[in-house]
Amino acid sequence: MDGKKNNSFWPSYVDIMTTLFAITLILFAVSFSRFKIKEKQLQLLVNEYEDIINVYSTVGSIDSTKYFGYNEQYLKHLFTVDVEYQQKEYQIDKLKLDLIDQEKASNKRDSILEAGRIIKKTIMSLEASDSIKNNIKFLVVIEGQSSRVRYDTDDYHNNYTLSYLRAQFLNKFWKDNGIDISSIPRCELIISGSGEDGVPRVSPSILNPITSEEREQWIAEESKNQRFLIHIVPVIGNIDVTKEKIDKIQGKRK
Repeated sequence: MDGKKNNSFWPSYVDIMTTLFAITLILFAVSFSRFKIKEKQLQLLVNEYEDIINVYSTVGSIDSTKYFGYNEQYLKHLFTVDVEYQQKEYQIDKLKLDLIDQEKASNKRDSILEAGRIIKKTIMSLEASDSIKNNIKFLVVIEGQSSRVRYDTDDYHNNYTLSYLRAQFLNKFWKDNGIDISSIPRCELIISGSGEDGVPRVSPSILNPITSEEREQWIAEESKNQRFLIHIVPVIGNIDVTKEKIDKIQGKRK
């Protein structure tokens, strides 16, 4: 009896182990297949982010020029050429330098034009790149600023309107010289005026001037905010890593 029991045990054990091996093999095959699908999704996500990094690094490359710099405090690529207007003025030919040195004023306008050319060239080179997807576009903001030197005649003649006009006529100045940012296909141009607000701003060393000398110093320092800022912002659309998109991409590759 004992011999018969031992002989029947081993075939049953072998059957059980074979069944468990088959189940394990099936689970491995299913898991491997699902992992491969997930790997493709993750790779697609990596590719999307590589495109985004490429966009930001290319936009950041303008900081290597003398016209732009990245401000870590405000997380902005800013126009670094100081542009000061005469008080209550917004035309490019009414810079503060025009009252002092016409040659320097002309050089300043040349720098403004060159900055516009760099912006246009940077965005157009990105749009021409095969690695840039259609869901990435660019927002260029021309922001006018004004000082806190009092100018508030009425609703239409104040520092907030003045700041907008500075941005508007900068764009006109660029257009008149062949730099039309708004004509770039995937570029949206925003013209704005932040008035006496906005960042960054120059903070006068004297906050509450009392004497006439202090008042003159305050005006001289605060007048440095009579300028414009230029922001370049990549706008990232929907990052789609759904199965439908993966199937569509694979279908194109076949």
